[in-house]
Amino acid sequence: MNEPSLSSSTEPLAGVPTVASSSPLISTGTGEFQRSATIRDYLGISLFWLALSFFWGALLTIALPDRIGLLFGDTGKDAALTTLTASGAGVAGLSQILFGALSDGSRSRFGRRRPFLFWGTLLAMAPLLLFPHAHVLALLLLVYALLQLSLNVAIGPYNALMHDLIPPQDHGTASAWIGVAGIIGRIGGPLVAVILLGQSIISKDAESPVVKAHNVAQSQTNFATLMATFAIVLLLIMLATLWLVRERPLTTASSASVSERVLGTFQVPLKPYPDFSWLVLSRFGIMMGIYTVSNFLLYYIRDTLGYSNEASLGVVKNFLILSTFTGLLGTLPSGALSKRIGRKRVLYGANIICMAAGLCFALANNLVVAYVAAAIFGIGFGAFAAVDWALATGLLPPNEPAKYMGVWGLSDTISQVVAPLIAGSLAALINHSMGAGVGYRALMLLALVWFLVGTLALRPIREVTHQDHK
Repeated sequence: MNEPSLSSSTEPLAGVPTVASSSPLISTGTGEFQRSATIRDYLGISLFWLALSFFWGALLTIALPDRIGLLFGDTGKDAALTTLTASGAGVAGLSQILFGALSDGSRSRFGRRRPFLFWGTLLAMAPLLLFPHAHVLALLLLVYALLQLSLNVAIGPYNALMHDLIPPQDHGTASAWIGVAGIIGRIGGPLVAVILLGQSIISKDAESPVVKAHNVAQSQTNFATLMATFAIVLLLIMLATLWLVRERPLTTASSASVSERVLGTFQVPLKPYPDFSWLVLSRFGIMMGIYTVSNFLLYYIRDTLGYSNEASLGVVKNFLILSTFTGLLGTLPSGALSKRIGRKRVLYGANIICMAAGLCFALANNLVVAYVAAAIFGIGFGAFAAVDWALATGLLPPNEPAKYMGVWGLSDTISQVVAPLIAGSLAALINHSMGAGVGYRALMLLALVWFLVGTLALRPIREVTHQDHK
């Protein structure tokens, strides 16, 4: 029998506020919940993740690469995309931990997390609507930083909702709900982006001056429409989440002042929680592999497989439809399977499947093989998404969940930045020395290395089961 993880301790920390015990779902402070989770509770914790996955999946995979390619051309797109995605790293990482920690001690009558979800999403509307009007790198950097800051006001506190609202015995089911929402969002968002960005774009005689001028003007309109669509989706789903989530305010206050809480935000001891630390490293490796592939998928289709700018959007659309279907096939049984064999073993299998997909992408010399790779990747990513949140929530220090979920979230945020920095530089170097498109094959092999790092880092983790919480 595994020794209980340190992160499963339920002893309260000095000066840390506790939640009202009258809540129907929130922990009473002893790790006990008043009842099992319901469909409403699962929807409440997963819908906003669908919206975030919809937005970030579309922006990072399709919208930004396409926009940067149009603004900076083939010679400048890799460097510009790398600079832009890197610019949000510090802002996103720091703000997610900061606002997550502030929400842990919030005494708002609307609950700890919901006010941050409301104001963060609302503030994000301004940079979203400004994005289409940013045509130079400096302005793009500013708008992107503001977007990262505002959305992470919401994301940091949101990350702790599963810990707050779902009893430990229901974490596997809740994680599967979030996994399905993530699959639909991460792949559905890019699919919508492909459709909207391709509206009224003329592919025939694309090099003629008249058609080129038309496509440039239409692309600007399409990008503005896509940003407005993002704004509507985020707002509507945020409002639905606020209605679904039944959150109670804190009944006791922290002894620390606001300034002390802000200063203490970034004091995040990890040594007492080795299992959680290994999980963050593992997830960082996995997300590095995912972003190494996804951020350059459009360029892979154009430069490696040889499809035109206009035709490549259709190929991406087919990739996304296929991988959405296989992703759901991977997600749905994995939650139940994790209860029998453990979440770590499901993650081992998911990583191996994703590595097989990366190898297929690297060796593909035609579209059929690439479609096979996309299908395989969907299965692996679906299995990963089914258990990702459950494993993390089970290893959280109990009294500052949003703060440590912010650290967990850094594995995603930082990899969004570091992956393009490394992959973009490597692709540009190899493309220059060995020919256009070769660099993107190399990135698929690099992704295998990152997935291997994520897999090896799982080994020391002592998985916390429902029995450990009792």
